[in-house]
Amino acid sequence: MSATTAVAERPRGPSSLVELAASHPMVHPVKVSWGDMDALGHVNNVVYFQYLEDTRIGVMETLGIFPRLFEEGIGMVIADAYCRYKAPVIYPDTLHIGVRAEIDERERIVFHYSLFSEAQQRVAAEARTLTVCVSPQSGRPVAMPDWFRRELLRLVP
Repeated sequence: MSATTAVAERPRGPSSLVELAASHPMVHPVKVSWGDMDALGHVNNVVYFQYLEDTRIGVMETLGIFPRLFEEGIGMVIADAYCRYKAPVIYPDTLHIGVRAEIDERERIVFHYSLFSEAQQRVAAEARTLTVCVSPQSGRPVAMPDWFRRELLRLVP
């Protein structure tokens, strides 16, 4: 199979908001601002990571994880982040960011995101972040509280 064929056969992700909601336990809308665009007239690649942060924090607040986790003396850090850009996004638009999660054997959380463009009616980007619970004092990994794991399971499809 040629590289061109492989790209053509690669799945595009959800093709509607209904499909997005069916494949991602939570969907968080983010309005694109004029200032998010760069000199090339589309949302700058770095801004997508801010969208992911806003979504992650919004989801954690909705689940009741934040601020409780911090009050218990546990922080979260991003150990790795990745974004695959599929279509340029321009103002005005709203991205509906679908979120799902998995917890690996080392108790790290992998959040998976599909950024669905309302204007284009397609997935404009797909991303993931690897998140680890840490002690704010030492910066070292700590065990995930049981209640936190239970809440995160709501994001596992």
